[in-house]
Amino acid sequence: MQSKIKAILVDDSEQAIKLLYLMLKDLAPGLEVVATAKNAREGMELIRALRPDVLFLDIEMPEKSGLDLASELGQLGMDCQIIFTTAYDQYAIQAFRLAAMDYLLKPIEEEQLMQAVEKISKNMASRNVQKQLDVLLTNLEANSNKTLSVPTLNGFAYLPLNEIEFLEADGSYVHIHMFKEAKKTISKNLKYFENILESDQNFVRVHRSYLINMENVEEYSKSDRGIVVMKSGKKIDVARNRKQEFLDKLKSKFNLGS
Repeated sequence: MQSKIKAILVDDSEQAIKLLYLMLKDLAPGLEVVATAKNAREGMELIRALRPDVLFLDIEMPEKSGLDLASELGQLGMDCQIIFTTAYDQYAIQAFRLAAMDYLLKPIEEEQLMQAVEKISKNMASRNVQKQLDVLLTNLEANSNKTLSVPTLNGFAYLPLNEIEFLEADGSYVHIHMFKEAKKTISKNLKYFENILESDQNFVRVHRSYLINMENVEEYSKSDRGIVVMKSGKKIDVARNRKQEFLDKLKSKFNLGS
């Protein structure tokens, strides 16, 4: 008989802990909440003692934040999965997405929680989260997001955003074209990356098959429906239904006016 996934909940709100506990009990019979804590100090003691498989961790707590606790866990080599619970703003959520770190946006919805639990089960065999935490913390501390984590066969690849020239759809795969490295082929569709990068003003979908980095546009030709020439020399058609959004971003980025 397969043992249950051991979970610890850490949140300074007693009501939030009680609600999450009840939701998990109802929606995740394969998961057992073995302890709860109301601050990072208590959480660390429980984690050391019980070695959970997964930690549901509130970010905004007094004295020491959930991010501080996660960083300490990584430094100690305690490699449990982490699901952050947060009411953070959109910028911070963008950082979580780019780092491929799991999060639950408060107030937590049932469907959102069920998806997270399903992911926990799939990730039990490979739980190395240290690099993802490093990427998350760097992106949160920086003035702008700098790194994108993408899933690979062996874990994750970490791609500097400014070195991505464009992303190209190929059925259920995406080729990420880089300047300094060989292209990366990822088993995700282009919509996945469009959603992740939607808050980054440098990236825009110009075609059903292309998502480009505006930082790496060399030239734009208005001939026909429009062609973007990237710094590498790659020419990309701008679809008619994408043209206005592209031109708006082009004007905004380079202060071209109307």
